[in-house]
Parts: sequence; structure tokens; C-alpha cells
Amino acid sequence: MNIYIISQWYYPEPDGRVSALAEGLVKLGHDVTVVTGFPNYPIGRIYAGYNIKWRQWEKLNGVNVLRLPLYPNHSKSVIKRVLNYASFSLSCLLIAPWFIKKPDVIWAYTPFIVMPVIYLHKIFKIPYVLEIPDMWPDTIYATGMLRRGVLTKLLNGIANIGYKYASAITVQNIGFKTCLIERNVEYSKIFVIENWADEKIFRPINYDIELAKKYKLQDKFIIMFAGNMGIAQGLNNIIEAANLCKNITEIQYVFIGDGVCLQEIKQKTLDLDIDNISFIDKKPINEIVYYLSLADVLLVSLRDDPLFEITLPGKTQAYLACGKPIIIAKRGEDAKALEKQGCAINCEPDDPVALVDAIKKIFNMLPANRIKMGVSGLKLSNEKYNKDILLKKMEEVLSRVV
Repeated sequence: MNIYIISQWYYPEPDGRVSALAEGLVKLGHDVTVVTGFPNYPIGRIYAGYNIKWRQWEKLNGVNVLRLPLYPNHSKSVIKRVLNYASFSLSCLLIAPWFIKKPDVIWAYTPFIVMPVIYLHKIFKIPYVLEIPDMWPDTIYATGMLRRGVLTKLLNGIANIGYKYASAITVQNIGFKTCLIERNVEYSKIFVIENWADEKIFRPINYDIELAKKYKLQDKFIIMFAGNMGIAQGLNNIIEAANLCKNITEIQYVFIGDGVCLQEIKQKTLDLDIDNISFIDKKPINEIVYYLSLADVLLVSLRDDPLFEITLPGKTQAYLACGKPIIIAKRGEDAKALEKQGCAINCEPDDPVALVDAIKKIFNMLPANRIKMGVSGLKLSNEKYNKDILLKKMEEVLSRVV
């Protein structure tokens, strides 16, 4: 098949699902072209080595990549964020049709880009598959960035149009499927294909003692949060938990990554005079596993909101693939299931006392029991979140609609 993937985010941005899908489909024998923007997520600035042009072609690991101009932004400003999404959609609408050949199918990432996708669907008379990584506009409500009003009604309307014309919709968990069915989306065209972790990147590796020395983390019990530091992650909860147990000098909290809330939590750390927190700048995705090797526990955190009860952050699968114990601070059946599998401890979100209790529980475990948790997570990763199996499921959906 000749497959076009349309996604505002792509490698070297930290979104392993889209790049893994594109490269995986190439290995399965398909021609794949990705239409994307110039990399700027999550810092909101164009990455070094790139300059915004009206178009740029690249060849990355067998994938043809067409980069289109956009307004780079990932701030807390609603207007600027809307401009960020709208500018990429406009580029797709006005520029992409002139430079792409008729594909057999389009795979589109998020409802934000459905208008140009529907346009291409109409002019080429081809089907498209819509991937829903987050429920929109619900995610905006959950982060508190925007209240319900005219703009959110517009976003909801755009999403509904995308659902209507899609030949198939892929979601990463059963909760999202249930949510779409409640919105009268046709049951038969919704497929659950869980997120995966690229085992070539995320894997168990030996503790990197030289890296630990570099950041003065040796002989510490490391609780690590890695990834985007945004509003949804509820990071103030982690800072408050660190403050509550800063008398346990063996414990060190490590944040690695970037995002709109990074400066806020750094300032809160200074205000509370907490010295058991370290910050490490964002690293390339192919290097992150060496930093994860330093962790005794990896941390998943989301704000307390009904939407996040059916949301499992993509970092969870990466953590599992590294064979590390996890603390997951969120509500929901998925979090409870991870605890039942023996690979995580689940606690209430936005509750620093509950998080401290979870931390103390895992800190006081025998090392052998923590290793057992990591092994259980790795087993779950191999069985349920295996990339090759899930890529084949995605290929089957694309073939079906073609």
C-alpha cells in the first residue's frame, strides 16, 4: 500500500507511536510518506538544525517526510496554542495537495487535522483512518486551559465531523472506545490498538555508574519522572510529596524533560527549599534509556480529572519495557490493573500524602521484590504491548479500509 501519515508531531520530537508506525509499515513492505511540521514539541521552539521553510523533504529510516510550516508554540496561552494547531492544518490544506501523490489510504493523528484530511479524502477519493490519542476537546477542559464555550463547541464539532467521515478510528484503550460509542460513533469502525514501546530504544540495561556520577546520583534511591512536563501531569503534587519526605536523605527525585510547567516546578522547589530534587534537560529519545537505568522507581502522574481515568500516558509502556517498578498516580481501571499485575503501585492523584505512602512502600521493599515488579512489567510489555503484534493489527485496519 501507498500510505500517507499526517501528524503535526514526528521524530525527532518525542512521539514514538507515529515514527514507530511509519518505520514499521516500511519494514512490512509499504510505501510511507509522513506529512508533518517542523519539530518544536514540547519546548515550543524549532529544534536546532531546522529552519522553518514553506516545505522540506527528508528521508528518515526509509520514510519520506514532508515538513510544512507552522507557528511553533507549546505555551499556556490558549490563543498561541490554537495558532500552533491551526497553522499546521492550514499548511496541510494549502500546500500538501501540491506535493503528494494519490495514496491508497491516510492515517491521521488526532482530530485537530481532520479538515485537511477530509479535503484530501474528498479530492483523492480515498479512505482515512483517524487515530485518537486523546479525547478532544475534553483534554483541554481537564488541563484547565479552556472553559466550555464557543471555541470548545467548535472543536467538538470538528472532531465529530472527523469521526463521521473516517473509515476507521483507532484508539489506545477501551475507555476511549466506550467514550466514542457514547457520542454515537459507529461501534464497528472503532479499533483498540494499544500504545507500544520501541524495544530497540526502551529495554532493560545495566545501571550507568558514570552517568550517575555525572549528576551526583550515585548511592541514592532514585524516583524519576521522564517526559513532557505539562499541565495534565500534575507535577506540583510530586514537588509537595518530595517536600513531605525530604527528611529521608537517601531518596532523590529526578525530573528529566521539558514542558510548559518546568519553570513553575523549579521555582516551587526553590520556594520550599527542597534539596532532594534534580532536574536534567531533555535528551534525545535514543539516549533516554541510559537515564532511566538510574531509576529505582519510574513515576506516572496525571491530574485528578474524570477524563484521565480512561487515559494511560504513553510513557507507561516505555517504563514497562525498561523492566522498572512504577508508581502510577492516577485513577482508573488501567492503573488498578497494572497494580494487580504486580508491576506498579497505584495511588490517588493530586494527593501528596498518598504519593508519599506509595513511595515509602516501595522504598522499604526488599530489593528482590522491586526486581520482581520490574520483571512483571517487562513480561506484560512483551505480551500485551509488543510493537510487532500491534503494528500488524494497525496494518490489518489499514488494509481493511482500502
